[in-house]
Amino acid sequence: MSAPQNPFFNRHRIIKPAYFQGRQAELEQLYGAILTGQCRAVVGERKVGKSSLLSHLPNAETQQRFGLDPGQHLYAYLDVEGMGSATRAEFWQEVLDQLQFGLHDPDLRATLRQAIGERELRFMRVRRILRRLSDAGYRIVLMLDEFEALAQSQHFEPDFYGELRSLAGEVGVVYLTGSKRGLYELTYRHSSTLSSPFFNIFVELPLALMPEDEAKGLLVKLSRLSPSGSLRPRKEGQDGEQAGQAGFSPPIVAQALEWTGPHPFFLQLAGYQLWESGAAQGDLAADELELAQRRFLAEAEDHFRYFWSQLENVERDGILHPEQVSEEVRRQLHRRGFLQPAGTFGQPFSTSFAEFARRQEQATPSTPALSTAPGSDLTGASVGPYRVLERCGQGGMSEVYKGYHPMIDRYVAIKVLRPALADDDEFRTRFQREATAIAAMRHPNIVQLHDFGQLGDRFYMVMEFIDGGSLRERQIEGKRIPLSDVVAIVRGVAAALDYAHNQNLVHRDVKPANIMFTRDGDPVLTDFGIARVIRGGTGMTMAGMSVGTPDYMSPEQGMGNTATHHSDIYSLGVVLYEMLLGRRPFVADTPFGVIVQHIQSSFPSPRGEDPTFPEALEGILRRALAKDPLERYASAGELAQELQTAVEARE
Repeated sequence: MSAPQNPFFNRHRIIKPAYFQGRQAELEQLYGAILTGQCRAVVGERKVGKSSLLSHLPNAETQQRFGLDPGQHLYAYLDVEGMGSATRAEFWQEVLDQLQFGLHDPDLRATLRQAIGERELRFMRVRRILRRLSDAGYRIVLMLDEFEALAQSQHFEPDFYGELRSLAGEVGVVYLTGSKRGLYELTYRHSSTLSSPFFNIFVELPLALMPEDEAKGLLVKLSRLSPSGSLRPRKEGQDGEQAGQAGFSPPIVAQALEWTGPHPFFLQLAGYQLWESGAAQGDLAADELELAQRRFLAEAEDHFRYFWSQLENVERDGILHPEQVSEEVRRQLHRRGFLQPAGTFGQPFSTSFAEFARRQEQATPSTPALSTAPGSDLTGASVGPYRVLERCGQGGMSEVYKGYHPMIDRYVAIKVLRPALADDDEFRTRFQREATAIAAMRHPNIVQLHDFGQLGDRFYMVMEFIDGGSLRERQIEGKRIPLSDVVAIVRGVAAALDYAHNQNLVHRDVKPANIMFTRDGDPVLTDFGIARVIRGGTGMTMAGMSVGTPDYMSPEQGMGNTATHHSDIYSLGVVLYEMLLGRRPFVADTPFGVIVQHIQSSFPSPRGEDPTFPEALEGILRRALAKDPLERYASAGELAQELQTAVEARE
């Protein structure tokens, strides 16, 4: 059974209503503004939850709770930062595209779809459409997140803001913006917009720290969510009485709040690490809690550093010594969420941030060097510009860590050559060859390389972080994967293999553990550590040496012969067999026994055990798993296409 999904979304905009917690006062103010036709500018620091708050507003249940009729309100959420190169026409097309999803009137929806398809969509046309929606009884809410990017775009000149202002007056459009700086400050940073009356219709809504009860509620409620988004039931005691609820216990919640304070991002980050450590199933041992805290601090440190870089010297003094700065400085720090109420002057929002600030004052290095001790865990260390957050896995040649680059806000996978192999020329060459092979490829179904380097005597490579798990983790012994999923997985992996083969590269280790999934469910082929370059050499494998994983190894690899692209197709065939049947074709007591079967034995006939198994699918397996490489498919794509045709013929 696959592991339940971690309910803490610290790295993403929260779009699922069940995972949005707190911010009740802000929701009340925003819904009140919508009801009365007023515009609001949500202003707050990075990672304080502006995007999640705006994204939650269209939720029907929440609208009803605050007295709005969901059927009469149309919402359009635009991440303006992602539209930096968009034209005005493309801006309005995106607005109409968002609005049409909330429409039930087929005629109105058809009108919007027609306008969306117009190449040169003009403002007058948009205004007529929005007026028609208003006449039909709809209140239009346009949410412009990361609003700074709009003011900086060359495509949106001052008269554009006049158009926006006219829609508020003539059609009653309500604008809600999200930005780090207030709109008044933005107009001075971009003087060409200063004279626009558009900016005079907003009232600012500051967003900073959460109330203490909401901060506790976020940790408790999210830790109790089931994968479906509903609250887990109470656990029953032996006598049937209620014995408490699943989720974080009060001591765990108190510990987390000490690390994070009431800051929403760090609450999510601490909750994520505690949940991963098993705190939702019961209290943690001291060493488990310490490891969770270490992982939290490893990631939090870089966000603290970013916050620190955004502060003026007097503001830094206000965090370190709030009693020594003016009331105005303290007020701004409270407003921005860096100080929380405590005593007369306030204090940093968390003990972790306070400790970080003290280290900056003392200029004490806080990052351990890259360790070379055997078996050492690099969590908390720095590898180049990347902070190591946690170990994700390890193999015979390398260890894989999750990392973070604070300057570009990117999560990565860091693969580090194991210390015991640092002096082995063959493994150093193989590790570097993998980096070279990946760097030469650009394909959506192949893991992407970001960086490669060496610290001391240890090589590392930095790749995209793929957080959807592996095919191995999705497989359950004896259970078959749905055919539609099988087709999608094989199609993606086949596309990756064909691309690699066209680059004269043979993977040589296609297996479920090396097939990862993105958050959207797309398969990605990883681990080119034993890949072989066909052109320009024979690779590093000596004659008679088997390379690959025995369970998925082609006969020619098992005999120590040269692997070709047909070898990868065979391995993909084994993966396909396992997905269709819920088991591998060959099983033995030893790896050598499995290799011998790959070389000598025919795979067990699925139809021999189950006459209902489709004959076309068995034929595909028979060709993919042919002992003679030349009798297999000419390409992985050919296998994928024949599989898709066979499955579609059954539907």
